Formats: sequence, C-alpha cells, structure tokens
Amino acid sequence: MENKKKIESEINYKALIKKPIRLFGLVYIYFFVVALAIGLYYLNVMDTSSFNTVPGTSLDTLNIIREVNTKVGGIKPAMDLGLITNPTANLIASGKKQYEAVCASCHGNDGKGDGVAAVALNPKPRNFHDVQGWTNGRSFYDLYTTLNNGVPGTGMAAYEFLPPEERVAIIHYLRTFADYPTVTEGEVKDKLDATYKLSAGVVDPNNIPIQKAITLISDENQKSIDLAVSISQKIEADSGDNAILFKNNVQNIEKAVYVYLTKLNKIDYDSFAQTIVTDPVALGYRASVINLLDKDLQSIYLYLKQISG
Repeated sequence: MENKKKIESEINYKALIKKPIRLFGLVYIYFFVVALAIGLYYLNVMDTSSFNTVPGTSLDTLNIIREVNTKVGGIKPAMDLGLITNPTANLIASGKKQYEAVCASCHGNDGKGDGVAAVALNPKPRNFHDVQGWTNGRSFYDLYTTLNNGVPGTGMAAYEFLPPEERVAIIHYLRTFADYPTVTEGEVKDKLDATYKLSAGVVDPNNIPIQKAITLISDENQKSIDLAVSISQKIEADSGDNAILFKNNVQNIEKAVYVYLTKLNKIDYDSFAQTIVTDPVALGYRASVINLLDKDLQSIYLYLKQISG
C-alpha cells in the first residue's frame, strides 16, 4: 500500500514543536525578500559606498604652510663661557622654562622619564636621577652633545636649532635634579668650545614670510619667461649666420633661451658645451647638436651671450 503524506488543511503547531525544521518553510520567503531588498539597495549605492564621508583626522603635511615672520638676520653675541662653570639663578630659571616647554613631555616635570609622551616611547626617556645606562655620559660636554645631536634610534631628537645659551640653560636646570660631575674650565675650553665654537657667536639668517618668498620666486621666474620670449622674437627675426645656425639646431627656441638665461648664462664655454651634449633634448636642442663641430657650438654659445646681453 502506497504511503502518502497527508496534506494538512491547517498548520499543526504541536507538530512544529517536534519538527522545528518545518518553520524554515514558513519564514524562507521573508528571508528571501529581505535579502533581495538589501542586495538591491547595495547595488543602488555601490558607486558611493566606498567613499569616506568622515573627515580624516590626519593632516597632509605637504599642504601645511607654517608662516615665518620677517626677521633681519645677523650674528648673535658669543656665549659667555663663564656661565657654564658659574651659572646664574636667572640662567637656571630660564632653563626651567625651556625644559618645561621642550623636555617635560617625555622626561617628566621632575626629570624621572615619566612624561605623558613616555608611554609611547621605546626605549623610555632618560631618568635624570639615575646614574646608570647613559648613552653619551653625564658630563656637561656629554649632555650638550646629546642635546645637540640627539640619540639615533630613540625618541631623543636633536635640538641644535636652539641657541647655545638656551641649551646651556636647559642642561644647568636638569643638573639640579641630582649630583652631576663638576664642570671644569678645561672641559669648557678644550672640549665644549673647541667642538661647538660657543665663543664665536652664531650666525642668524634673514627670514621672510613663506608666501612672500613664493611671490618673489614666481615674479623672478616670470621675468625670465618674459625675457626669453622677447629674445626668442629677436632670434626669429635675425637672418645672420649665427642665428640660422642656432635655429637649425634647436627644436624649441623659447625653451633653449630660457634654459640659457636661468642656468647657463654664468658658465664658461667648456661647461656650456658639456651641459648641452649631455642632454640636448631636455634643454630645447635637437639631438643632432652633439654632432656639431666645436667651432659651431662655440658660435652658438657666443651668439646667446651676445643677444641676451
């Protein structure tokens, strides 16, 4: 006798408890519809789904211009070497301010190497109270060397940009944390001053705002471009032998003239010839210029010198 499953006219919920797999048939269509809706939505926004709509937290340092104030340079007075062996209270107080501004974030306010930035550093910053494990030593000269050059492979950067007196002040302040070797006049004269020329003064360069510098460079470049165009027009109208020789051996008159004005007008003939034959195409000349006789290349050199003068 054939065993056929009886078709149920209504759901037998008691049977569902015994065979929960039968529930899948009831909810399958709903899962299918939801999955289909999600898929269609994804396809609809797929073109923009990969765009980051949250502003980045990192700054592009290439686009950051740190403005510089106008400053007339000169030579800063020489360091008073007597302050190294006999520091004043004002010098140490100045060193404390510099230490708190430059050093405390890593070395801590009390010089124990427990600053807020120390957590991320490996090896840990120097504990100025500890007499062991110094890379360069604890003498005044050693401390100055460390401050000037930094310690490669660690978080200790070089602070050679600080004026010598500020570096000396920082060192004198951190020496108040513990007992350090006595500074002798021999150490100051034969090591510190001999190495770092503290008594010779420091050359302080002129500074102008970055935007002004960009403008000046741009203006200077534009002047060279305008002059190159003007000279090129003269060459185009010139029917002399040297002008024809020049025009027959360049593929871009304005470029060749501009390169001469900005790079080649202050060099002698030998340097000019060597530069031209090294990469003529990049300088606006034809590649065949390397086959010119020396007298012809010299004629081009003298012609450019004469017409641009």
